[in-house]
Formats: sequence, structure tokens, C-alpha cells
Amino acid sequence: MRQVKIVSHYGGPIFVDQCEECGGIWFDESELFRAKQGEAERIEAVNVEILRTPSTIESSKLICPRDHAAMHRFTDKYFPQDIVFVRCPSCRGIWLNRGMFSRYQQFRRELMRPKKGSLQDERLEEDVARLLASYENKDSTETLRRLGEFLSTPVSVGYSPYVGDARDASGIAGAGLAALLAILRLFIFKS
Repeated sequence: MRQVKIVSHYGGPIFVDQCEECGGIWFDESELFRAKQGEAERIEAVNVEILRTPSTIESSKLICPRDHAAMHRFTDKYFPQDIVFVRCPSCRGIWLNRGMFSRYQQFRRELMRPKKGSLQDERLEEDVARLLASYENKDSTETLRRLGEFLSTPVSVGYSPYVGDARDASGIAGAGLAALLAILRLFIFKS
């Protein structure tokens, strides 16, 4: 194994160990999750033909290179099943076979890609933009009327910020509600 320097999300160095024979990479606790996007391509490019081809784990019993404890396959419902993580229960280090670091970073890149909002999300954004525009135009009576109308619309009649995937919509709904609360606070403090 040789030490390879990669960069973290915040630019700090992370030193991982890479097997020169098989291309597998050892990450000490949390190093994998702190690695900057694109680092897999940089270090796995040492020998593109060998290192980019995923390898399989030959032995069913793997030993941790740090503390010699028996390692186990790590599964998580949030990771694709084709990414094989082998983890040491003692030191919490993670071993990735050749090509798995690239797959993990590719999966993470897909998760970070912005998702297109639903029609209801777009209508909510438009309504918030109109409210903010009327506030900026100093039409406080109209803004308060629209804000009251917006806030009094039943969820089942109007639009629900939690339609579809709650994780995607809650960010838009949360931002919209925060903007509305900020407008209300401004009106209260101006009075």
C-alpha cells in the first residue's frame, strides 16, 4: 500500500492508502465522505486500464490493515447495491475495491444534481415572487391582502408544498415560508 494525497471538500489534505497491485483504496474513518468530488478520477487514473475496472472481493474473510480485525460488508439503503463497501467495525475504516471510489463519487454527483420542481413548486415560487415584488413597490395594503389570501388558502384547495418527494419540496416551501414570515415581520416592525 502506498499513501495517496487527495483533497477534502474544504481543500484540506486527506491521505488514503492505495494498493499498488489491485488498486483498492483504504479510507480511515470518515475520509471517504470528506473527499472532494472528482478525486476518484484523479487517483484512479494511475493505471486507467486496471484501476477503472471494478474488481470483486476474492476472499470472504478480509482483515483490517490498521488493527487486524475481521471486516464486514457494509450496506446502507441510501447507497446503490453495486457499490461494495467493506468496513472495519473496530476502527470504522472502509475498503473500496478498484473502481468503487469512482462509482461512489458518481452516485454522489447524481444526488447533488438539482432536481426539477413540480408545477406546484413553480406556482409557489411565482406567488412568493409576486408578494415580494408588491412589497418592493411599497404597496403594503395589496401585499397584506395577497399574503392573507395566500396563508388562508387551504392546502387541499391550493397547492401543497409537500406533494411528491418531501425532501425536494420542503426546501422550496421552507424558503417560501421564511420569506413570508420576513415580510410579516417587516410590516409589524414598520407599524
